[in-house]
Amino acid sequence: MSAPTLDLPPVRWAWWWVPPAGHDAAAADAWSEEVAELFAAWTADGVALLPPGLRDALGTRTVGDEVVAWLRTRTADLPPATYVAFGAAFLAPDRPRWAPVVAVVRVREPGADDTGYLLDVVGAAGRPDDARPPLVEYVTTDAGDGVRVAALARGAHGEASVRVDAALRLDATDARGPVDVVVSTRVAELPLFGLVGPGVDQLLHLVAADAGTITTAGDAPPPSTRRTP
Repeated sequence: MSAPTLDLPPVRWAWWWVPPAGHDAAAADAWSEEVAELFAAWTADGVALLPPGLRDALGTRTVGDEVVAWLRTRTADLPPATYVAFGAAFLAPDRPRWAPVVAVVRVREPGADDTGYLLDVVGAAGRPDDARPPLVEYVTTDAGDGVRVAALARGAHGEASVRVDAALRLDATDARGPVDVVVSTRVAELPLFGLVGPGVDQLLHLVAADAGTITTAGDAPPPSTRRTP
């Protein structure tokens, strides 16, 4: 008798950049409008099931506006060349099951010629709040190789979460030398524990696709403020 297998549903990830603080105001307003409408569409069915009074007070557009405002606050007080991306994980083609999943993306000068130092940056050997030894996976992109670390973490009050930290060495281009990109995200939703790692892999591929314009100067956002891989 063959061993039973566990069939996991396919999950598709999409990622969008959040305009950094100080980004062109008109472009940021256009982004806010687009993303608010996106979340309004995604949440319309759920809002429609609420009691009439609450439904009228809340409204689908209110949900979108609140999400946009929350995402924009995540860009405040970040160091130069540090950006915020948010992801959505889709089980169905047109509506995500989990969103927004927020990741911080930091562009930095290489700390050493040997990329092995990035294993320490992402905590590949474990961190004090890890509840289990981390799982280390290597990632290959069109613009360089990287590493992804996922670990079950325990909060100060015993709450569980998963940390996913990844790093990518972007190869040199004609305009600059090599740069390192470090990505960090934390999720507390239990069903996401086994899914967010591959999602971060897709974000690394998005970063690699923009490698020609990414620098450590910190004077410009990622070249696209919205992208679905």
